[in-house]
Amino acid sequence: MRHRPDPFSSREREILNLLAAGMSDKQVARALGISDQTARKHRAHLLGKTGSPNICALLHTAVLSGWLPVPFHVTEPGSP
Repeated sequence: MRHRPDPFSSREREILNLLAAGMSDKQVARALGISDQTARKHRAHLLGKTGSPNICALLHTAVLSGWLPVPFHVTEPGSP
């Protein structure tokens, strides 16, 4: 894993963690007490800052860059 400088604001990191937990924009909005539109705007900023076309790519980039902790052990193909 490469660790790159974290480009996110504290609020964006909060949103990133909620998206990684599987929350939708609407669920993120409710959890943080913000509007759905604001949650969508934060998601759009996250995608833009990473050049990711979708949430899956965003989370992949965040894990590989060290911005999002991996809660499980990743093994190489063919490893036990």
